[in-house]
Amino acid sequence: MAQRVTVIGGGFAGLTTAYYLLQEGLEVRLLEREGRTGGLVGTRRTPEGLVETAANGILNSARLEAMCREIGVPLEPPRRESRARYIWRGGPRRYPLTLAETLRAGVGLVGNVGRWRPRPKETIASWGGRVLGHGATEYGLVTALGGIYAGDGSRLSASLILGPRERRPGQAPPRRPRVRGTVAPRGGMQELIDGLTHWVEQAGARIEYHQRAEVDPDCPTVVCTSAREAADCLAPAAPAVGETLRRIEMLSLVTVTAFYARQAGDLAGFGCLFPRDQGFRARGVLFNDSIFEGRSGFRSETWIFGGAHDPGIVDLDETTLGEVVARDRERMTGRTDAPLALYTTRWPAALPHYDVALEQMLSGFPQLPPHVRLGGNYLGGIGLARILDRSARVADEMAALLTGRPV
Repeated sequence: MAQRVTVIGGGFAGLTTAYYLLQEGLEVRLLEREGRTGGLVGTRRTPEGLVETAANGILNSARLEAMCREIGVPLEPPRRESRARYIWRGGPRRYPLTLAETLRAGVGLVGNVGRWRPRPKETIASWGGRVLGHGATEYGLVTALGGIYAGDGSRLSASLILGPRERRPGQAPPRRPRVRGTVAPRGGMQELIDGLTHWVEQAGARIEYHQRAEVDPDCPTVVCTSAREAADCLAPAAPAVGETLRRIEMLSLVTVTAFYARQAGDLAGFGCLFPRDQGFRARGVLFNDSIFEGRSGFRSETWIFGGAHDPGIVDLDETTLGEVVARDRERMTGRTDAPLALYTTRWPAALPHYDVALEQMLSGFPQLPPHVRLGGNYLGGIGLARILDRSARVADEMAALLTGRPV
């Protein structure tokens, strides 16, 4: 009889962990506190077009391609025009640095050969200032990473973000995917969640909804929830772990997807990021109808707010959020177009702050019970691609633990 593993959490991390555990020949029981799988990830189908509640795609890999072939979910590449990505510096620029800043960054990279690796407790801003110079740090590195991690560049950990990715001794480099870059199902990210859910159920996993779980230290378990939920379910079995997880700072996000009539002057591309000194409240905006085919027949933009610098925006009402979008959009376009529709998604405590405090916490993380593993996004990688990699690794470790084979 196959050994059974309990997976707590039915978001992307929990579903992909269940998928890889089943691939290892183990039985899976998946517990989800909500009435649906997917966690943050989902797609709303509105009269104006698709609205993603979180990620609009996933960085492709050979691992992702293999999984999606198995579960029967085709992936599509982005449109060619999405290659254009902008950073605002007095206007939308595909390259925001001056010649002097470019030369300073080049000299810094050459002069620091062999010293690029981040130092312990070094922040992104400090690392950038040491290696690249102020301009490339503020209008390149900090802005780009702030768009991904929603953090404060003066606190983000350079080691966690820029340090080498974990690889086991002797492990071969990952194979390249057929299509490079961000990909997504044609009907939105909900198709990936639905495909995973259907596959794991058909493969024998038992999914139980509306379940609040506590970890049994004697039962093989993978906890794939947010840090705060993991703290709650681990506290009885591993109180030191629960206390550590409760100290992780979590960042809140708000997205507003707005639809407009198309105009000749609309920017085409993936989107635009806004450095903090450029007068925008938003961290950035995605141009959805330029990224993937079939997202909308209208101009579709997703405005992203919140994170370390603006925690209070999650509490604003719909009317006020609409006014914030209108002000930022007028600054970006020079126009006062009325939206056809606005759709808001709020995620209190959505992402861990990948700051120096988290780096220190992870370096001295308490011992887990022998049969327990963690699969959350607070462990060394934000983004669905990094979560997918961790799910495969954790499933491999759990299978090795239960079967006695080497990892």
